Amino acid sequence: MQLKVDGQDSELLLTELEKRLSPDLTFEGGHILGSMCSSPDPIVPEVFARFIEKNIGDPGLFPATVALEHEVVETIGALIGGTAVSGSILTGGTEANILAMWAAKRRAGGGRRQVVLSESAHFSFDKAADLMDLELLRVPVDSSHRVKIDELRAAIGDKTMAVVGIAGSTGLGAVDPLEDLSSIALENDLYFHVDGAFGGFVLPFLREAGYRAPAFGFSLPGVSSITIDPHKMGRSAIPAGCLVFRDAQLAKFAETNVTYLAGGETNQRTITGTRSGASVAAVWAVLHHLGRSGLVANVKRAMDMTSWFADAVAGTPGLSLVVDPTLNVVGIRAEGCRMPEVATRLRRRGWAVSLFDGYVRIVIMPHVSREHLRRFLDALSGIVQG
Repeated sequence: MQLKVDGQDSELLLTELEKRLSPDLTFEGGHILGSMCSSPDPIVPEVFARFIEKNIGDPGLFPATVALEHEVVETIGALIGGTAVSGSILTGGTEANILAMWAAKRRAGGGRRQVVLSESAHFSFDKAADLMDLELLRVPVDSSHRVKIDELRAAIGDKTMAVVGIAGSTGLGAVDPLEDLSSIALENDLYFHVDGAFGGFVLPFLREAGYRAPAFGFSLPGVSSITIDPHKMGRSAIPAGCLVFRDAQLAKFAETNVTYLAGGETNQRTITGTRSGASVAAVWAVLHHLGRSGLVANVKRAMDMTSWFADAVAGTPGLSLVVDPTLNVVGIRAEGCRMPEVATRLRRRGWAVSLFDGYVRIVIMPHVSREHLRRFLDALSGIVQG
């Protein structure tokens, strides 16, 4: 498309954009069941728009936004058991996991490039390995889809630089035995990163919501850093990931010195340079708007619906659960069916679901209602039984 010489009327452009983007699914429509993101809290759009020009990648220009980011990271750190944390608001879990592996590599020095982690770990670790010439040693999972501790321990050797634990796996929301991994990391003086991109805004509130809460957070002494995404169950705007280090000393392994910025020399703890201050403001606003009680209520609603939906799936002929859900993530098998074909047929009917090896995944996010899930289960049952 060639750009016109003269600019166009803003109202006409907005109308055209609405028309052109109308085929996109919306969270409000109720058919997005495979996403770990959701519609943000109602306070977020106004906050984001109001502070959209702020580039925290040049912190000397926006010192108040930098101070707000420090406050946000401290607040998130406190939610997950930290007391003297350091970190940054990032684009998402992928950037956070790559940055954590970079910090681990720099901490380890030369000669150690192996990372031991679950076979269910997120693809961002494959990106990190390719970018930094790391070797991933993937360890099988047990029947609960948690990493097998004995096999992980056996995989550690002289070239190991880091251990990764998963707190809410992408496929099933499984949580690795983080207490055991913490002990292993301490015994072997290894960097221990926890990928809680999804589970980070669920696990701290599970017990108050009335559910069993696996061990998680900086209360485990071996944990070096944690990925946690405010734009998932934290109800903030995309992009808003977060990497929290246990302390400032560990965070220094992720620093890059930048000398030329308009605001003066600085040390960045990110992969991206230019960075949205509006994301920082939005995370701050939604945390204070919801408060702890609002975050607990968010989790309780999702988990209550997950429990109801899991029972409904288990009681539907031809369907079964892959595992009993730990978080608000449900894996569904269909007996005698090829799951890729099932997923394709669901998508043709407008249902956006995630396909994994042998099952489809549903994530019970804030935009999902029981009515959405009833209609989805009817559609899925019709495909399986028809």
